[in-house]
Amino acid sequence: MPISKKTWQKGLDSQSACNLSGLAHSLPRLLDELRANGVNGTDALNTHPLVRLIVAQMAHLAYGSFDCGAGNRWQRAYQLAEMETGRSPYADRPLEPGEKERIFGIVGKRRSAVYG
Repeated sequence: MPISKKTWQKGLDSQSACNLSGLAHSLPRLLDELRANGVNGTDALNTHPLVRLIVAQMAHLAYGSFDCGAGNRWQRAYQLAEMETGRSPYADRPLEPGEKERIFGIVGKRRSAVYG
């Protein structure tokens, strides 16, 4: 079963959160949903784009910035969340057919390699 658009939207919404406690309480629920959708194992859970978005915002709230050598992984996680909710990451419009695959170059590849 794919992860719901509602859950991807929650990941996007987490980026404007100002309540660290609320984010902390949402993380176990997210992890439970990911496990129920076949995302298992410590590495797969730790590196999932939705987890990265929430943890990045938690780090931002706790430290005032987010710079831990993550490179563009936060940006790619955010773009994927936008695409999973049906929006283009580059314009205020719906995602076009095949656009996600073009952006990430994932035709015929596993998506996990994209946000590794």
